[in-house]
Amino acid sequence: MKPRNREINIFNLSMLDVISGAMGAFLIIMVVLFPYYKKESVDYQREIQQIKEQAKAGQEAARKAVADAEQARARAEAEAQESQQRVEAAQHQLAKTFLVIHIQWETPKQDVDLHVIDPSGAEFSYNSKTVPGHPGELSVDSQYGPGNEVWTAHDAKPGNYMIYANLFDLHGETRVPIIKGRVIHRDGSASLPDVQLRESKQKTLIATVTVEQNGAVSVH
Repeated sequence: MKPRNREINIFNLSMLDVISGAMGAFLIIMVVLFPYYKKESVDYQREIQQIKEQAKAGQEAARKAVADAEQARARAEAEAQESQQRVEAAQHQLAKTFLVIHIQWETPKQDVDLHVIDPSGAEFSYNSKTVPGHPGELSVDSQYGPGNEVWTAHDAKPGNYMIYANLFDLHGETRVPIIKGRVIHRDGSASLPDVQLRESKQKTLIATVTVEQNGAVSVH
């Protein structure tokens, strides 16, 4: 063999050795690194799964928060409604008023009758001390003076109450009776105007007592 050809063969063998060595080194590197590559791939999938689980947990927490908020809103509405009902009940109770209408006279023997006509037109007197379906009662009825007559209502309805006095019987006493009176109500009391009864068996208007919607009382 010629020296030139021998050098070429030696060169070719050297190149094969280099290529073989490189391939061997590559294979060694792949064998060493492959488990790590696989592990990294598994960890990535696990991370995705964890993210999904966290997202699901977040959705559950959000749904629970919405449900809790809805329950809290419903409770708040129920409490507000209950409070409103209590307020309305209190207002209704405050709007109620009782009335006590009292008249008196000093002349002896004479019989004076109290008449009260409520806002509906029902009339209370000695022969109708109570009226079915209407609050109020003529609770005191004096037949001989000096005397007193009293009409009471525990829950007086709003409107005008007409107060009359009637000289029913003189019983021989000729003096003119002077009627004094007072109305007692939820917020206090007020005097009724003095009235002289000059005619017998004739009703004389003493005053009008007005009960407002809010329970306030005025006399005129």
